[in-house]
Amino acid sequence: MRGRNKTVNKKARTMLDKMKQLFDLRQDQNEFPVIDDTIRSGVRIGGTNMWVLIFAILIASVGLNVNSTAVIIGAMLISPLMRPILGIGYGAAISDYRLIRTAARSLAIFAVLSIVTSTLYFMVSPLEHAQSELLARTTPTLWDVLIAFFGGCAGIIAQTRRDESTIIPGAAIATALMPPLCTAGYGLATLHWDYFLGASYLFLINAFFIALSTYVFVKLMGFPEHEEADKRLQNRAHFAIALAVLALAIPSGFLAYRLVQDQVFLAASKEVLRELDNQPGAILLTKDVSVPLRRVAVTIGGDELAASVQERLSHDLQRSGFLNARLVVRHVGNEKVDLASLRDQLRRDLVVSTAEQLQDRATKLDAMSLRLAKFEEVKAEHGRIIAETMAQYPAITQFTVTTGASAGKSDAAAQQLTLVMVEATPALPEADLERIRVGLGIRLGGANVRLVQLTPPPAPTPPKRARRG
Repeated sequence: MRGRNKTVNKKARTMLDKMKQLFDLRQDQNEFPVIDDTIRSGVRIGGTNMWVLIFAILIASVGLNVNSTAVIIGAMLISPLMRPILGIGYGAAISDYRLIRTAARSLAIFAVLSIVTSTLYFMVSPLEHAQSELLARTTPTLWDVLIAFFGGCAGIIAQTRRDESTIIPGAAIATALMPPLCTAGYGLATLHWDYFLGASYLFLINAFFIALSTYVFVKLMGFPEHEEADKRLQNRAHFAIALAVLALAIPSGFLAYRLVQDQVFLAASKEVLRELDNQPGAILLTKDVSVPLRRVAVTIGGDELAASVQERLSHDLQRSGFLNARLVVRHVGNEKVDLASLRDQLRRDLVVSTAEQLQDRATKLDAMSLRLAKFEEVKAEHGRIIAETMAQYPAITQFTVTTGASAGKSDAAAQQLTLVMVEATPALPEADLERIRVGLGIRLGGANVRLVQLTPPPAPTPPKRARRG
């Protein structure tokens, strides 16, 4: 029994060692002097960083203004805002307070310059309406805290690797540092102070929790302390960090709770409206759901809604945790119909229906435009291939490239095929044909190329002249 326990313990230790090796961050970690120099160089303000930041903030502002997610992502990819924040967390972890001050000063300059640039843009932009991408940056929640923290973890791990690959850009996209600053600029330009405060709070959340995750992972990776480290100042820094975590996380947690409550009430309201719509003999004429007031107001036509049904549906609303939720039912037969409310409801339904139809048509049109653009691109590429091949092989008299589908009797499904037909005088040898086929496969991104050499038709023979007499 004792020998068996030893074997089990040995296997457990072996498995534990394998797990440690699997998650060991030191496998591809760069040398500490290289990491230190890379992070320090990222916090310095230079002419290139300033110009790149201005261009990035303008791109992000345009993206938010026209509601283009792709443009916003492009701005986040070229933004230099991530590195000063990593520098703050790194400096706090190794107790280099001079580096913290330098990185914080760089971040403050970057943030002020970003807000000023975006404010100037939105002041001159003719598009004043706040789109959904912009509004999404005005109400930060607890999920933004989690995204910032995990994005910062990925960012600092990538910063310490020999090959950063795509982690740093991906972390910059996930944490979204640029759009909140642009939204703050929009709030200043349009005097929407709630937008300005909400976006600024979101930026503070992102910056702080990226720095916090950097601090945690630098500590975990055991980087050496700075030579001027002071134990007393370290204790003060730990207290300040804990206080900042509470100050930033608690309001976001409250906002997240309120968002969840709103979504739960909307779901309960939809269930109540669905039941009202299915009541026999009753017609649901108008509906108005007020999330802040926790009220569902409807107008019923046809048979009057039974009091027991109305009481049960009201109880369903309150059972979701909203004791003050109310179901207000107006019946056409008992009271005067609010024609203005009915007209507004019909107008809203018509607008929603029209918007959905337009969106569906726009989606289909975009898909058709994309297919047409791809077809034109393939056509142009085929034209270039034909011209280059005929220039390389003067014997070719006709060269045809076409794309389609091909299937045999034993094939389960048709396969994409690029068919190439060659006519040459004299006929090309097999080596040249194979070289053309392989080259086309590479040129067309690994496409399935089938090459056929056609025999040119024989020249017509002149008719024989009849002999005279």
